[in-house]
Amino acid sequence: KFCSRTSSQLAACPLPGRPSATPAPLGATPGAVVAMYGRVVRAGERNDEDEELDERTRFQYLAVLQFLQSKELHETLSAMERETSVRFEGGDLPVDSVLEASLDMFSRYRSGGGAAGGEVDAAARADEEELQLVERGACCTGPCTEGPSSPFSANVTAVAWASARHSELVALAATADRRLRLLGSDGEVLAEASGLTSPVLGLDVAPGAEEVLATTMGGEVLVLRVRRPAPEPDGSQTAGGASAGWALEVSQCFRDHEKHATSGRFAPADPEGEPAAADPRPPAHFLTVSRDHQARLYARTGGTDGGDFASAGAVRLGGEVTCCCWPSARTFVLAARDDHYLRYYDVESGTGGGPGEQLKTNLNVLGDSVVSFAVLAMAVSPDRRLIAACTDKSRVIVLRAFTDRQLRNLYGAVVDEYDVPSVCFSLDQSFVYATSFLPQTARRHRHGGEEAEEVAVNAMCGEVVVFELRTGEAVLRLPCHEKAVRCMSRHPCAEHLVTGSFDKTVKYWG
Repeated sequence: KFCSRTSSQLAACPLPGRPSATPAPLGATPGAVVAMYGRVVRAGERNDEDEELDERTRFQYLAVLQFLQSKELHETLSAMERETSVRFEGGDLPVDSVLEASLDMFSRYRSGGGAAGGEVDAAARADEEELQLVERGACCTGPCTEGPSSPFSANVTAVAWASARHSELVALAATADRRLRLLGSDGEVLAEASGLTSPVLGLDVAPGAEEVLATTMGGEVLVLRVRRPAPEPDGSQTAGGASAGWALEVSQCFRDHEKHATSGRFAPADPEGEPAAADPRPPAHFLTVSRDHQARLYARTGGTDGGDFASAGAVRLGGEVTCCCWPSARTFVLAARDDHYLRYYDVESGTGGGPGEQLKTNLNVLGDSVVSFAVLAMAVSPDRRLIAACTDKSRVIVLRAFTDRQLRNLYGAVVDEYDVPSVCFSLDQSFVYATSFLPQTARRHRHGGEEAEEVAVNAMCGEVVVFELRTGEAVLRLPCHEKAVRCMSRHPCAEHLVTGSFDKTVKYWG
């Protein structure tokens, strides 16, 4: 044990093999070793608050304090601030999540030493060189002058762009009152589907913006069609600001899921290796995921030539299937709770011509089987070569598709296990957008460590964090909503975002 004494007094402390120079306590055996219990002190016992820390140690303290704050370990944070006399403020460090990023860097260094380390290193170097060649492009930097200006009567549960052209700002917005609206550039309602059996939880729009996939709280899956106004005599189309001629019609309904159908995605319309067509063909498949531990595949009866969809098989996993994406027209990826893999499936290689597992990639850098996080949202880059996986530990992992190589770990968007985050790439693939939730209030601590009352700290607690893919840094934060951002979608032809929130508003960004 250590004594809370000065250096001169320490010389008199009894040690093994040396008699005590101070009187033993009453009742103690003469010459016995006396243990003094106290705190560990710095040499010299000067006033700790007056000591000047070197920059390296101060940076290390700040990194740990930043970590504690991000995990909302406020009591531990206050205790460390008292003991170190270092107080953490939001702008003290140049980047977010310094400690976690450092540990990831160390893990990548350790993982390169295996039997296949040479091949892994070569692939990693090639990936890094490719990322460094990415030039900074365009990203959303603020609100658009267009878009809805008034809140809805219920919480917004899902949004998606339904725009067919660069200049068209038409979006879908679903609300908790079981209504689905088609909104124009000025926020007016162009068309509406009301009286649905249950609220819509997820939306996706096929290329060409003519078909809509909606997944609902009751487990139903809807396929809707967007009817647009007839072209003008000069060949131009009516802008999104006029409601005449617009319609939103339910064409198919499936009731195959036993619990909430949380999201769904259309397959890419154009096969790999072919240039994107000006008038893309209809997607041949779509996929839905649910809390019933299933992902269900649907195929178009007429292939890419058109026709209705029909069930084409299902995949059942051990946990809730949280999200899905399509890195190619024939391959989809699933993530589930209590699973440290991303699982790739081919649409027709399974038993009976249904979906079959193609490969699985480990999300743990060291290749272990520990499940320490869940992937809650995924997005595929425009060139389909990258996958962004948003986890419930405030971490977005950017991977090379069809591999377990982690190109970037992005920190700065606050996401926990109860959130419903959204993630997407910018149109030029140089940025990644991720939704984030900041606490509206916090319990402040006085200088002496006593707790004070809760105070408001973030008027706009729903935000979108913009990461630069080349550097992996959070370069911009867009304060979006007074409550959590429930959903986000990127425009298919221009650098615009649409967000929806529990504050009952929908906003356009550009």
